[in-house]
Amino acid sequence: MATAELVRLRDGATIEVVLEGDHPQVILIPSARRSADDFAVLAGDLLQAGYGSAAVNLRGIGRSSPQVGQPTLRDVADDIADVVLALDVGPMHLVGHAQGNIFARVTAAYRPEVVRSVSLLACGGHDLGESPPSDLVVENFERCARTDLPDSERVKSLGIVFFAPGNDASVWLTGWWPSGDVRDALTNTDPAEWATAGSAPVLLVQPLEDAMSPAEVGRTLHGMLGDRGTYVEVARCGHAMLPEQPEIIAREVVRFLRDIDR
Repeated sequence: MATAELVRLRDGATIEVVLEGDHPQVILIPSARRSADDFAVLAGDLLQAGYGSAAVNLRGIGRSSPQVGQPTLRDVADDIADVVLALDVGPMHLVGHAQGNIFARVTAAYRPEVVRSVSLLACGGHDLGESPPSDLVVENFERCARTDLPDSERVKSLGIVFFAPGNDASVWLTGWWPSGDVRDALTNTDPAEWATAGSAPVLLVQPLEDAMSPAEVGRTLHGMLGDRGTYVEVARCGHAMLPEQPEIIAREVVRFLRDIDR
């Protein structure tokens, strides 16, 4: 059964982590303004495969300390590194979903001593200058977390931004934390510093119907990674990924982790 604990950081703040299993080997980093709850299914699948995990609520989310000022990507990397060090099990596998994919790569680049491998679910964010989201996606993104809007309008926006046609976007009506917004951090570092995740082995699991970040972004990053990169495309899947194709994601992540740990 999953348990939630608070981890104390270098500055006295705390980060809430949801632990699955007695020996965590994997850090799970959620999407923008989303919580560790998004990883409940994947964490269970990882545990069945023999991998304990710690899903992270970044500052401003769940019981974690609120944000103070404007965090940088280095700040986020230090928070994740502090969690790994507090768990005291050595370098860990990082799995980042959507915006969490940026935080996983940043941690691998700036704090490589705590990272064993990096898995990216719906990668992107390093290429915003060349491949920005469309105006339609940006407009609807801002509506997804607005609980003052009717559910029917939000489901429509969620479908446009996060889900492939035919998939159930209503599962993301809940679970939003506007207080955890750290999008400004993306503008205060050079993506060239972190795009290729330092020297860590990288798995890219890229949805083929992603309105936020098209598959070409993943293919290009795979080319940049060379032999360090493993690339998988997932059909009938948008940016949300985790509720859309959980079995495929679990299979590919477990396969990758086992290859690294052989």
